Amino acid sequence: MTRILAALVPACLAACSAQADNGWVLRDVVLISPEREAPLAGQSVWIRDGRIEAILTADADLPTGVEIVDGAGRYLVPGLMDAHHHVSLVPGMGPAGITVAADNPDLVALYMDQQPRSLLYHGVTQILDPSPLNAWRDFEASDVRPDLFRCGEIPTPGGYPGNQQDEGAEAGLHSYELDPDEAGAAGPLVDRMVEDGAICVKLYIEDGFGAASDWPVFDAETLGEIREAAHARDLPVLAHANAIDMYQIALDAELDILAHGLWNWNWPEGDPPVVETLDRLAASGTGYMPTLMVMSGISAQLRPGSLDDPDLLPVVPSALMDFYRAGGSDFFTEELASDFPPAMPREEMADIMGFAIRRDQQATAYLHQAGHPLLLASDCPGSPNHANQPGLCTYREILLMAEAGVSPQAIFEAGTINNARRFGLDADYGTLEPGKIANLLLLEANPLEDVTAWNRIDTVILHGEAHARDSFRAAAD
Repeated sequence: MTRILAALVPACLAACSAQADNGWVLRDVVLISPEREAPLAGQSVWIRDGRIEAILTADADLPTGVEIVDGAGRYLVPGLMDAHHHVSLVPGMGPAGITVAADNPDLVALYMDQQPRSLLYHGVTQILDPSPLNAWRDFEASDVRPDLFRCGEIPTPGGYPGNQQDEGAEAGLHSYELDPDEAGAAGPLVDRMVEDGAICVKLYIEDGFGAASDWPVFDAETLGEIREAAHARDLPVLAHANAIDMYQIALDAELDILAHGLWNWNWPEGDPPVVETLDRLAASGTGYMPTLMVMSGISAQLRPGSLDDPDLLPVVPSALMDFYRAGGSDFFTEELASDFPPAMPREEMADIMGFAIRRDQQATAYLHQAGHPLLLASDCPGSPNHANQPGLCTYREILLMAEAGVSPQAIFEAGTINNARRFGLDADYGTLEPGKIANLLLLEANPLEDVTAWNRIDTVILHGEAHARDSFRAAAD
């Protein structure tokens, strides 16, 4: 198939850049934007200084002194935002700077170099890292990368997620420690976050995985103080939660976004109040991130042959693939398998993990049918698993949402305008309108007809600069 970049790159990549005096025009594309009722054919988009200068109809005069690029037969859409991606976590290793990653600095460097390119390969032009740890600066140092936004993370003292790290590691991973016994501490803490560039606050409401319930969580008074401090500074509050009782705590505290889907339906007795909890979430307008890929990645880690997945090759450096194949990520596989009977086949373990995915899909479908807006958020990699790779993870989150019954239109909105609005970014992102940052995707198919169109990317336009998709592929040996 003839690709538009065959003409675009040699002829005008320099001219079609954010630095070009009068910009460039992409002519005769089908425009798809979430604020429009339907795709609009025969449109031309003038891009200048990294933003959309104007949208011109087929009969409008094109500006003079600009490079004209033919986009016939292609679909132009806003770039995707993944609102839950961890730039400091290395798939198959864990947090950068902590064992296992600390023992493999060369491989970590290869991953950190490829990570932004893998995201762009799959059309992710903006990301939110709710708990960026310390390696986000490395991500921002990349020459070509998605736009990064960050929350300020408040770990629970003595609880999650610090209790998942080796002793002494927590202090090196988290920047915003809160003593719940210190009166008035939340305001100055959130002020620090704002000064550091955070656009949201992230907390953890997690008293234990599965049926466990002995980890500490912030009490209602502390949650209220954090919420008031954040709202006074126009920051939304995200809550890590995935169980019914944890959802109820977050909803009682009037927090803004639940940063995981409802997949833990454990309940002490009787039928779990899943519908009641989801109805309450919808009625309150609380944001919902399905993060279906969390359990999907864990399931894949247990499944033999997961490294034979051909979709890994464009986004994983070959040396990192060699590390996985040599058993480098087996420590996590064995950790997961230790929760099951020793004789149980790994495929059966993987299938059992998949039960949580189906519950999350049920909850997601219920909210979608109720008309509740969803947020595209993969929580990649979410754990030290080797399957959840950047970009690919976002695309597969889309596929799992579609499998759950979420419409292509709702998925489109989840990855564009919904995320932009939730995080106060809609002045710059989320739609195709004059003045918006030109983070755009040129697709070979219509994503409102088939969500697999999100994997048929022709061109990634980042701040007005056009890049052939294949330029972001991981280098092969």
